[in-house]
Amino acid sequence: MIGDVIKLEQRHLDTAENIYSFIKLNDDPFKKWTIGICGESGSGKSVTAFALKKVLEDKGVKSLVIQMDDYFKLPPRTNHENRQQSFDNVGLHEVHLDIIQNNIKDYKAGKYTIKKPLVHYQENYISEEILDIKDSQVIIIEGTYILSIDDFDFSIFIDRNYKDTYENRMNRSRDEQSDFVEKVLDIEHRIISKFKEKADIVLGKNYQIVKP
Repeated sequence: MIGDVIKLEQRHLDTAENIYSFIKLNDDPFKKWTIGICGESGSGKSVTAFALKKVLEDKGVKSLVIQMDDYFKLPPRTNHENRQQSFDNVGLHEVHLDIIQNNIKDYKAGKYTIKKPLVHYQENYISEEILDIKDSQVIIIEGTYILSIDDFDFSIFIDRNYKDTYENRMNRSRDEQSDFVEKVLDIEHRIISKFKEKADIVLGKNYQIVKP
């Protein structure tokens, strides 16, 4: 997503090393693999994804990170206004999960490129981009609802809820503090928490691996 800033810390890289140590035990793990990273707002999905990408590429494994935020049907401010009209507008139906599934299918089929949406956060509009995936051995997709998709070879759940991540969210320039936002996050929490049991790896509040 255009306008998003990712700041990697050593703890994120350490966690990514631990995740890599687990994943590499699998047979032929990097042949057109997809990894899903799920968690609530501010839980560390993006930093975990980009830290894992760095670790993989340090090992000679070319990878690509895709953010679910690009697949929202409405641009950010418009989507926020839509939620303000009704809390019923919060949920999986806000996202083009079908396009993500098609992108995964094309990747697994060996296609050289995929076409995906691209959100421009500050300008509040959505364009398209073509990603070159020809040489990518791993695609990492992170997002709040991403583990509602069953097409991943490996999945990671970050077990930090919106109350745990309050300070982190307030430090991000694109987040605001309001009762409305906290209500939205509570709705998301009830949806996202159900995905925990599907994950191969669960990260705890301090990014430590608590499952397996």
